[in-house]
Amino acid sequence: MADEILAIINSFKEGYELKYNKFYIGLAKDGQPNNFAIFRPKKSYMRLELKLPKSDEVDQLIEENELDEMGYDNRWGNYRIRLNKGEINKKNEVIKIMLEKAEQNFNN
Repeated sequence: MADEILAIINSFKEGYELKYNKFYIGLAKDGQPNNFAIFRPKKSYMRLELKLPKSDEVDQLIEENELDEMGYDNRWGNYRIRLNKGEINKKNEVIKIMLEKAEQNFNN
């Protein structure tokens, strides 16, 4: 599932690769960590955490596309979204939009 999301990221911004850590899978570009999104694989789903400031626009995007939000993490500034198998292909467009927003926000 992390590979599917990596393919989406590389479709709008080339050069990212997965970086495997003990508790999560992060992203790296040119060998440097660039964790605007991290993945936490579980047995039956994967949690996608996006570094985005809490906003009504993002909340509305999540709600309209029926993504399973697990609450906003104020401590780390992350939106936490539960993705089940097969859901990435169905919700490809909204996931891509949110990844682009997180990447722009994190790298500016």
